[in-house]
Amino acid sequence: MHICGDRARERRGVTVIDAISRCLAQGEVVTLERIGGANRLALERDALLQAPFLDVLVTMTVTAPETDQAILDSLLTDGFAAAPSPTVLRDAAHLLIEAPHLRDRLGRTLTPILLDKVADRSDPRTDLMAAYALEALFRLALADAMNRHRLLALLTEIDGTPSELFAAHAAKLLGAAFTQWGGSDLIAALERLLPSAEAEAAFELGLITLGDGLAQASMPDILGRLEAAQLRFRQAARADEDRADAVAYDAIIDIIRGFWNEAGAADLHASLSRLERAITDRQALLRAASLPPWLAPRADREIAWVGLARGARRAVDDLSRPSWLNAAATLNALLAIYDAERTVKAGPGLSLLIRPRIEAAFVRERGLAEHLDRLLREPDLFGIDACLATQLRTGVQRRSEETEASRKAEENASYPLLTSVLHGLPGADQLPQITAAALESALGRQANQAEQFTNPVINQLFRELTEAVASCTDYHGETKDGFDALLAQILMFCADRQDAGRKQLGPRTDYLRADDAKEGDLQSDLREFIKGNITTAEVLTEVEGIATGRSDIYVGFGGVRFISELKRHFGAVDREVARSYFGQAGAYQATNVRLGFLGILELVGRPGPPPTIAECLWHTDYIPEGSTLARHIIVFRVPGMLKTPSSL
Repeated sequence: MHICGDRARERRGVTVIDAISRCLAQGEVVTLERIGGANRLALERDALLQAPFLDVLVTMTVTAPETDQAILDSLLTDGFAAAPSPTVLRDAAHLLIEAPHLRDRLGRTLTPILLDKVADRSDPRTDLMAAYALEALFRLALADAMNRHRLLALLTEIDGTPSELFAAHAAKLLGAAFTQWGGSDLIAALERLLPSAEAEAAFELGLITLGDGLAQASMPDILGRLEAAQLRFRQAARADEDRADAVAYDAIIDIIRGFWNEAGAADLHASLSRLERAITDRQALLRAASLPPWLAPRADREIAWVGLARGARRAVDDLSRPSWLNAAATLNALLAIYDAERTVKAGPGLSLLIRPRIEAAFVRERGLAEHLDRLLREPDLFGIDACLATQLRTGVQRRSEETEASRKAEENASYPLLTSVLHGLPGADQLPQITAAALESALGRQANQAEQFTNPVINQLFRELTEAVASCTDYHGETKDGFDALLAQILMFCADRQDAGRKQLGPRTDYLRADDAKEGDLQSDLREFIKGNITTAEVLTEVEGIATGRSDIYVGFGGVRFISELKRHFGAVDREVARSYFGQAGAYQATNVRLGFLGILELVGRPGPPPTIAECLWHTDYIPEGSTLARHIIVFRVPGMLKTPSSL
C-alpha cells in the first residue's frame, strides 16, 4: 500500500480524505493503491461521502480492478445520493457518463437517485442540484443507459411554477429532447415554462417552429411558421438582452425571407450586419469546446446557418451580374446556397425559399447559363459538384420552358409598386432585375413619406404600427389596405377623444368624464365614428358566430374581417394589463386574417393629465398556447375620467 509522499509504508493517523487531498495538492493521480485500497474506502465511507471528492471516486472506479467493483459501485451510488453540492454532482456525473462501461453498469441504478433530486426543489441550492440531475438523466437517456420514455415523462410533467434557475435549464433540455425525439407534449411543456423562463423557453420554441416551417411543402405554411419563429426569437431577446443567439436567428430569418422576396443587396446587408454583430457577441459560445458535449451539434448548425446567410447576401450581387470573372468559384458558392437544406439539415421548405431566385436569374441572364453549361462539360477540371450543377441546370430548363406571362407574373409580384406604375408601358417588362429592385425601393420610400395626417405624431405612430405588423404574412394586398384604413380611423378616434370637448361632441362622449362609464359606451361611440368614416366597409356590433362568441365591433372588407375587442378596466392600463385580454382578442383571428384590435377604456383618477397619444397605442404579437402561427393585435387605450386642463 502507498500514500502520496511516502511509498515505503502507510502512515498511521492519515485518513483517506487526507491522502486524497495530498495527492491532489501535489498534482498526482489518485489511485486505489495510493489511498490504501477499496477496503479502506469502505471503512471511512461516512466521512468520504461528506467530502467533495465524488468525482475522484468516479475516476478511481473507472480504472479499478474487477475485484473491487462491488465495493466502489456501492460507494458511488451512496455518493450520488449524498452529493454535498451541485458542482460535485455535476462534475461526477460528467465523468461517469463519459466512461461507457461505468455508465452502462450504473446508469439504471443511479436513475431513481437523480429523479429524487429533480423532485427535491425547495431553495436555490436544491434547484441547481435538480437542474444538474435533470441534465445527467438526459445524457443517460441519450446514451441508452436509461429508459428515455421515463425521461420524457419527467420533462413533460414539469409544472408551470418552477424557479427561474431550474426552469431555464429545463427549457434548454426540453428543446434538446425535442430535437432528438420530437413530440408535441414537449412543446406544450415549453409553453408552460414561458412565465418562469421566458428567454430560454421562447428561444427553444423559436427553433422548433423554424424547423417545422422548413419542413412544410407550401409557401403560405412556410412563411407563416417563419413569422412565428421570428416572433419567438424576438420574445427571447426582449426578455434577456444578452440573448445574442436569438438576435442572430431573427436576422437569419430576415435574410432568408428577403432572399425569397427578391430583396436588394442593401436591404440584406442591413440584416447581415445585425447578424454579424450578434455573432461577435456570441463568439465564445459558438465554439463547441465551450459548450456541453450534447449541445455541440446545435452549435455546428448555428455556424452553418450563419454561413448560409452570408452566402445568400453575396449571391444577390452575383446573380445580378450578366457574367462572372471567376465562374467556377462563383458557381460553387451559389451551389452551396442552392443546396442549403443539406447544409443546415433543414427540410424541403428551404429549397422552396432559396432555389427559385437562383434559377430565375439563370433564365434571365444568358451569360450565367452559358457559364453553367461550360462548367458542366468538364466538372472535374473546374472542381464543380456535377450532381448539384445538374440539378440546377434541370431547374433552369424547367423554368425556361414556362410561359413568358407566368414568369413575368411571378417576377412582377416582387415589385407591386413598380408594376402598378409601369403596367402597359412599352418595354416595362424588359427592366433588369437590379433596376427594378432599385425603383421599387425608391417608390416604397416615397409611399412611406406620404403624410396621411396633418399631425406629425399621428403620422409617426401610423408608420410605426404598420411597420410592426409587416412581418404578418396576411398583411398584403386588400387585407393591408383594409387594415391600414381601419387603423387610421382608430388613431384619429383616440386623438379626437382626448382633444374634443363637450361643446364639440355633445352628450355622446359624456362617458369619458364619468367614473362609472360602461364598455358599451365606448362600443357605441367607436362604432358610430368608424361607420361614418369608412363607407366601403360593413361595420357591425355584437356579431354572433365568431369564435363561438360575439364580437364587439366587426369591420368587414369583403371576405376579410377585423374584430375590435373592447374592455373596461378600473386602474391604469399597461402592457401587462392588456396581455390579460389577449386570449379573447386573439380568438377572433382563428378563422380569418391574423390581425385585430383591442380597445380598453381606462378608468383611473389621475392627479395630472392623461397619457400622450403615443403611450396609448402599441402593437403586440404573440402565439397562443398550442398554436404555430403568430397573431397580431393593435392595443389602444382610451383614457376615461378626463378633466379639463383648468381643473388640473
